[in-house]
Amino acid sequence: MKNLKLDTILAFVLIVPFIMTVRISPRETPFWLFSLIFGGLLFYLALDILNIKEKLFEKLKNITVWALVITVVISSFASAIIVRHQTSPIYNVHDIIVQQEIAMRYLLDGKNPYKETYFNTPLEEWNYSDSETNPALYHFVMQPLYLTFSLPFYPLFGRTIGYFDGRFPLLFLFFLSLLVAFRLVKDGEKRRSFVLLLAFNPLMIIYTLEGRSDFFMYGFLITGLYLLYKSKFLLSGVLIAASFAVKQSVWPLFPLYFAYLWFINKNKKEFYKSLGVFVGTFLLLVLPFFLWDPKAFLDSTIFYLSGNTPNSYPISGYGFGMLLHESGIIKDLKDNFPFIIPQMIVAVPLLIYLIKFLKNNTSVKNLILAYGIFLFIFWFFSRYFNNSHIIYLTIVFTTAYFWPSKDTDDDNAENK
Repeated sequence: MKNLKLDTILAFVLIVPFIMTVRISPRETPFWLFSLIFGGLLFYLALDILNIKEKLFEKLKNITVWALVITVVISSFASAIIVRHQTSPIYNVHDIIVQQEIAMRYLLDGKNPYKETYFNTPLEEWNYSDSETNPALYHFVMQPLYLTFSLPFYPLFGRTIGYFDGRFPLLFLFFLSLLVAFRLVKDGEKRRSFVLLLAFNPLMIIYTLEGRSDFFMYGFLITGLYLLYKSKFLLSGVLIAASFAVKQSVWPLFPLYFAYLWFINKNKKEFYKSLGVFVGTFLLLVLPFFLWDPKAFLDSTIFYLSGNTPNSYPISGYGFGMLLHESGIIKDLKDNFPFIIPQMIVAVPLLIYLIKFLKNNTSVKNLILAYGIFLFIFWFFSRYFNNSHIIYLTIVFTTAYFWPSKDTDDDNAENK
């Protein structure tokens, strides 16, 4: 009898709790769908112990894992979107989705989403706190590509199903991430394990179902890193720059990405060309919104997060800021505390070490690992270190673990 594979165990451990937790139909409990999913899991298990040829085994395992992923993810997302449309714009959805949809309408009406406030909109009805005003009513924090990439989805779904939900482009980028992960890793058991851990990371899939934006950025990032791994430096620069134009959580990657390009390109002309493509793409995507109203753009995307606007994001989460608050050093969670000082004291020496590490171990795998470590420290000593940040780090470290190295046989495994 053959042995059980890790991907089979992960399929059971990750998928079953998810479908037992969330709605997978907009109406009554779909027992037929549960039966279909459990039947797929049973078949997935049976493949591990049946005595069949390796090539057929791999083909059937791959088909089954994708059938499970697509069925479970689409049914859960479709259910959440349909029920929200039938109920309320704020029903079971994160406030960033509500704000994105309003900001897109502002943009289509010729209004600056970084300058406008969000009072008298559905965002005001979103339950932020019983006693505090949601600071997002004053600022739109996301970078411009979060809006502009979503614009084509707006008329597409408006004309087909009659309405738009901000999770449509998010779901597209979610599946793009899974496809890149599947394409990247050649060993069958590892590639399916990677896909399952990305798709059904226990909290990330719940947060993504709510509409949180991590996979919106990650879809561009992992694709860019995949192209970088394939030494397609110019095209990778475009995709990585696009991720920078979605969400600020990828920005700490820049000094490490800069160093990686320097170390990997013996011909410095290629280095400058790659860097130029990255910078040019980022400016092309961001500069029009910055020039539209520089103060409004910086207030919303930079100063709002650092505590330097009248309605800044409060100190929150599980990091250094809350430690200072509970120690009595910070009295008010809205205080403008100079977090930049402890950040620089810890982060700068760490960054120097990580760049040296990358120089001696130059690979995309180690670039991702270094980014995860640096982001962890940067966030821990920042104004906020929330649950979604911690879970995003698990995605980064999962990616680093499964990412193949140049000095392994992963690159050639497909031909064996």
